[in-house]
Amino acid sequence: MKKFNLQLFGESRTALLRNAIADYIKVGAAFELMGTGFTSLNESPSAQTDSETYINETTSSTDITSYETEFSYESRLIPSQKAIYMLYKDGRDHATGDAAVHTYVRVDLFNPIGAVSETSAAYTARQFTVSNEVSDIEGDGGEKISVSGTLHAVGNPIQGKFDTVSKTFTAGDFSGKYDT
Repeated sequence: MKKFNLQLFGESRTALLRNAIADYIKVGAAFELMGTGFTSLNESPSAQTDSETYINETTSSTDITSYETEFSYESRLIPSQKAIYMLYKDGRDHATGDAAVHTYVRVDLFNPIGAVSETSAAYTARQFTVSNEVSDIEGDGGEKISVSGTLHAVGNPIQGKFDTVSKTFTAGDFSGKYDT
């Protein structure tokens, strides 16, 4: 049996590492990278379904009706990291309603749009409005303080691109390297 080198056909079996996705949250008027200090930041699309079994079938049919997307996070409390400090303050100050709502962007760094240079680096991205639920601020004597919680999506995401040099999001339909 002949073996094929998948690389020759443009296919790779290499799984992405977590650092191939960047997360930004707006602090004041600027987007801040959610990097240093964050030990995890995970997306759970949480598809909502509706199932029904028809009288002539024994197996149910399921439709996806909506999503309840959440981004759980864990971080070390590093006050100089503006994203972490803002999320921490939401919990510390018991922020509710609009005071706990933020603009968040998830960027696919593995999916560039056009050429990447020193002055421009655009990637496919999604912008979310999120509500920050801080679940824990903890640290025992002599330990680092951690902040954990969940960013709950409010409404639908906006598709677009994010430039990591200018830190700007542009809404629209953009095709990256892996989009056809």
